[in-house]
Amino acid sequence: MDTKAPQSSIHQKARSSPQSAMVWDLPLRLFHWSLVVVVSVAGITGFLSPEWWLDVHVIAGYALGILLAFRVVWGVLGSHYSKFGSFPFSIGKVFHHFDTLISRTPHKHIGHNPVGAWMIVILLLNLAVLVVTGIISLGGQENFGPLASSISSKIGAVATNLHEIASWGLLAAVAIHLSGVFVETFVFRQPLVLAMITGTKTMLKQTPAATDNGHGKRGIAVFLTTAFLILVGGLIFSSFPPSGWKEVRFPTNYASECGDCHDAYHPSLRTRETWQSIMSGLSDHYGEDASLDSETEKEITAFLTENSADLFDTEVAHRVGKVLTPSFRMTGVQYWKERHKDISKPTFQQKNIGSKVNCSACHSDAVSGRFDDYKIHIPNGDKK
Repeated sequence: MDTKAPQSSIHQKARSSPQSAMVWDLPLRLFHWSLVVVVSVAGITGFLSPEWWLDVHVIAGYALGILLAFRVVWGVLGSHYSKFGSFPFSIGKVFHHFDTLISRTPHKHIGHNPVGAWMIVILLLNLAVLVVTGIISLGGQENFGPLASSISSKIGAVATNLHEIASWGLLAAVAIHLSGVFVETFVFRQPLVLAMITGTKTMLKQTPAATDNGHGKRGIAVFLTTAFLILVGGLIFSSFPPSGWKEVRFPTNYASECGDCHDAYHPSLRTRETWQSIMSGLSDHYGEDASLDSETEKEITAFLTENSADLFDTEVAHRVGKVLTPSFRMTGVQYWKERHKDISKPTFQQKNIGSKVNCSACHSDAVSGRFDDYKIHIPNGDKK
């Protein structure tokens, strides 16, 4: 009896035997896990941390921008399965993939499956919107960052709202993405997470693998070049003076006379009309007589009206200075209430704060009128 299997059967078995082969190149894997870390930091500092963690949030945002720029470049220059051109974007394939999932007979894709490919694009676009709106918001609301010299507070406010909406959209997209990974890994036994760690997948011999061909070194070079160009560009734009804000030098008599009872408030915290009304009614200044001699009153009035909220395009000038009336206290403004709602009454009563209107106790840059979030430092406990 001839026990030899037909030659064609042997060849067929060889062609269909599984093997492990490189699919995700090293630069793509580094990008993926760096993205996980950066997005996690941005999410924690954006959703859970107080305002004064803004500097960490901004750093995460810049890092995210660099990573996204690299991914776009690597989507053209990377290995086969890293390129956007290899993504199965066909709508027909998407529906077919859903059909195979429902019937529990999913086709094994070496690269991204059709649904995963679209999910990756949606995630990248969502992250790009977050970076762009974040930079615009930073420039318009905080007068900081590469666009601080060209973005108005109004545009910054719109960008802030869009940034928040995109943040919630990202949470939804991440949840869907993780659900897909869970189903593929634990239901259909395709170890996607492990593949993104090792870069290899088990596939059939006749399926082309993504050979390295120097992609690792080239990817690192591309990443470093991208990061360098973005950082240099950001530094150049950031060197321009911010729009809507200017440095104001306080006259000695203003700091001594007005600062004797409370903070010598930055003039952008009131409009010209409001300052004139306050200065003309010092004999009954919130229930107290704060009268000054005519020359001092004239000098201080001139300083305040010449540097009032009308001349500043900052968040504080718009949200506090331009809504306050002469008889209205700053702590009664809705914006002030929203920003201070998580600070307890005992905190305000600490001896090193004293009252709700002692701005400089917590805002180290209050005298500048910027009130940057990352320069908030709330004292811990009484300083005797």
